[in-house]
Amino acid sequence: MGLLRGLSIFAAAFVVALVVIYPRAIATDGVSVPHGWFVLMMIGMSICWISGFGFIPQNRWLKYAFSLPVGWILLLIGAWKVFA
Repeated sequence: MGLLRGLSIFAAAFVVALVVIYPRAIATDGVSVPHGWFVLMMIGMSICWISGFGFIPQNRWLKYAFSLPVGWILLLIGAWKVFA
């Protein structure tokens, strides 16, 4: 499980670095940004940070919502739609 947590932190850091250092990878201007998919990617990135650092909520629903599979799925679907 430690390897998956490390990969989640690395993936989240990569997304942050890409968006901050080279925002033109997403769109050439603010109008053409696919905002819905970008938000989905950012939510997935946030879940990867949360679960990557080992935070496990006590609430049963939040435990599933902030799990590694949910974070990876949202991050990958969002990134696929934003960068494709």
